[in-house]
Amino acid sequence: MPKNSHLIIILIVSSLCIKSISAQKYNSFVGIRFGGALPMGQFASHEFGKGGYALLGKSFGGEAAWFVSPKLGFGVDISMNSFDFASGYYAEDYLQNAPEYKSVDLLSGPYKLSTYMAGAYYKIALSPKLHTSFKLMGGIFKTRTPDQFYGVNTFLVGRMNFWKTSSQSLKFAFLTGASFEYKLYEQVSIMLQADFTFAQADFTFNAGTTSSYTEHLNMPVFRLQPGINIHF
Repeated sequence: MPKNSHLIIILIVSSLCIKSISAQKYNSFVGIRFGGALPMGQFASHEFGKGGYALLGKSFGGEAAWFVSPKLGFGVDISMNSFDFASGYYAEDYLQNAPEYKSVDLLSGPYKLSTYMAGAYYKIALSPKLHTSFKLMGGIFKTRTPDQFYGVNTFLVGRMNFWKTSSQSLKFAFLTGASFEYKLYEQVSIMLQADFTFAQADFTFNAGTTSSYTEHLNMPVFRLQPGINIHF
């Protein structure tokens, strides 16, 4: 094959590689998010003996993704979430279901939830500055119940105090999400992200010195978070 033909092929391949790299430039990103986390289903239910009594929570997280093409990427998502416990409602329900008690006082910490996810992203450009992306991920769903202090007045023995210490559950879960992102500058954009994740947590508590019991709690969580991405 003539030398000129070799040169033409090299130039064509080089041009395609440069075009591909240029298309992916500033497509990958790292970012942070902060927003609200909504407990759903049994997790938020006020059904005594079954519900989790979780209130609207706060979520903070970080995310990073590398795109192998203008549309397809792979990345990780890490979040830390906390949900206050509806102490007043639970104390009222506890009293109604314990006729031997005259009153119930409850101090409670929050639920703590952290997720560690990895998966795939798919991006769709809506305009030169606006795009939407979707993700499907799987990973660790780690949660801890609140530490709680109970002070009860009984009809028979008077005042009693006791603790219910927290329990931890570690589960595999899926996360799905969608976001809208607007480019402020070439490498900086703001975004609004919605995620949903779910796991059935199993919490084991001590009941005396030699026995224990396990509570099962379905924990669907919806998060809505604004954030900022730095592209590279």
